[in-house]
Amino acid sequence: MAAASTDPLRPAAQPASGSASVLAACAAGSACVLIAGGGAAVSMRGGLGHPASSLWMSALALATMMAAPLLMARSTRRRTTLASATTLIVTMSAMNALPTYLNGLQHGGVLAALMIAAGGALLFCWRQLSGTVANDRHHANDPAQTTRAASTTALLALLAGMSSGSLARFQLFAVCGAGGANGVQPLWHIALLLAAVCALACYAERSRNDRMLSTLYVARALLIGTLATVDNPALAPLAAKLFLLLDCLTIPALANLGGNTRRALNASCPGIAHHIGMLAGAALSTAPYFFGDGFVVLFGISAAANLICAASLAIHWPGTKTLHLHAHRYHNEARSSG
Repeated sequence: MAAASTDPLRPAAQPASGSASVLAACAAGSACVLIAGGGAAVSMRGGLGHPASSLWMSALALATMMAAPLLMARSTRRRTTLASATTLIVTMSAMNALPTYLNGLQHGGVLAALMIAAGGALLFCWRQLSGTVANDRHHANDPAQTTRAASTTALLALLAGMSSGSLARFQLFAVCGAGGANGVQPLWHIALLLAAVCALACYAERSRNDRMLSTLYVARALLIGTLATVDNPALAPLAAKLFLLLDCLTIPALANLGGNTRRALNASCPGIAHHIGMLAGAALSTAPYFFGDGFVVLFGISAAANLICAASLAIHWPGTKTLHLHAHRYHNEARSSG
């Protein structure tokens, strides 16, 4: 009887919890954009040299790749892929555009500092809101399964990152997500990228996660093969945008592949491994042998690795299949509890 008496209260609590999750996701995403964009602007205003600036931008990109999936997973019950992918593409675009815009203003440094402070305040608000969302979420985790999930997604993310980093042969700034060598992207380019990421992320939410990942890895292989065949540095700006789009979709999809993305290991591991892969791919592609005629070998190996990843996901690689079922069960439990 006691249990029955509390049932009428649950429907009334659901709308409030849903509103809190939306507000928490908005606060977390805005915080990422403000902190990363402001941090990138501060580095330009500070007059750092090229090596220090590249290292700083790389650190910001790594922090974004780690934080966005985790923050979104702890903010909202559903559509975490859409929320994470949107946050990533907007944040990376802000890191590219805001430094140049603010550098032309008299008080650009002050505005950048205010952006970072506002981002910190939004993170504090997110912490308060996410606590409300987390109260009705409980999920048991198998440590062995969590380790397998992290290992699988780390390998897939590492190979994806190496293919993105290999673009550094044509454009070194691509590895940092900055694109400083190409100037500021027009706003319509950013809007087009955002629309494409949102559309593909919505498709990923409605379809099977491994199927979408297979498509992303095939697209990577085709893009790398095209670059190796044409060998035209003029294609670097377009290729950088396409790789950025693929990265912003791949990282959240890999994070969701492990099931419970509220765990820091599951959510952050793909971003860390992807960034390590980007740095490794950039280092290899700018090495003396691969920077010359040997780049075809590197690009061929990278394309083959992406095709192997796509085939493994398509035929339900046993580890991936287990993780997919685990993720499906987790989302069902989250919906029933909410």
